[in-house]
Amino acid sequence: MKTMVPKDTIARVFQTCSFNNDSTRITESTLTVIEEYLEVFVREAVLRSVENKERVKEEDSNRLNNDLVLTHKDLESVSGLLLLDM
Repeated sequence: MKTMVPKDTIARVFQTCSFNNDSTRITESTLTVIEEYLEVFVREAVLRSVENKERVKEEDSNRLNNDLVLTHKDLESVSGLLLLDM
């Protein structure tokens, strides 16, 4: 399976945003764990957004279109609880 966020990107984000000292390094095993965590986080966010969207769609029976389209607003609606659960 192809990774969602490359390890190089994860390492760069940590280096530029989290580490105060330029000599701080991150191990390959740490990058692997973070990569797996991000994959689970993104999958859970999408699944919760789909569930929420389908529930709202059932409540709003006046809609004519049966297509399910997720937007950033759908992700925003589940982000609070998702962050608390993770």
